[in-house]
Amino acid sequence: MLKRLWVLPILAILAIGLVAAACGDDDEEPTGTRTPAASPTAAGTAATGTPATGATATPAATATAAATATPATTATPAATPTPAAGATEIEIVAAALGFDKGTLEVTAGQPFTITLDNQDTVSHTLVIYTEEGGDEIAGVEPSTVSPGSKGTLTTTITEPGEYYFQCDFHPQQMNGTLTVN
Repeated sequence: MLKRLWVLPILAILAIGLVAAACGDDDEEPTGTRTPAASPTAAGTAATGTPATGATATPAATATAAATATPATTATPAATPTPAAGATEIEIVAAALGFDKGTLEVTAGQPFTITLDNQDTVSHTLVIYTEEGGDEIAGVEPSTVSPGSKGTLTTTITEPGEYYFQCDFHPQQMNGTLTVN
């Protein structure tokens, strides 16, 4: 009987190993939801000093984040959303830690689409804010645009004024002004 007792610790170790393996990483990427910031209506005062009322942002979209720090060996670029029908289309290129445009101009109350073409060697974002350090109005999807990929932002801002945009990863080097007339 004593000769068979050594089997019990081995079985316990195997059981613990099986439980640990079942609870381990299943190689699925977690998904998160980009929560849209309050529109300038809820945000309060825009950069112009007047109450920013009536701006709207596109609804939240789902973004994915990598589950591990291990880089993928093959990547499939995310599909670029189709711009809204009748929207003003603007392309902005990210390269050498900078945007190729520092000022953008759109018409109040008209939809517009900004396509971020990341020609850089690092990832970028493009987010519109009520003002520098202010509340988020809208951001590109996917929220992080990998090198060689594109992201798209489509929204409508009804309140004329000046708004601020930036790459959240490199805000000191990559920022500008969006003028809504």
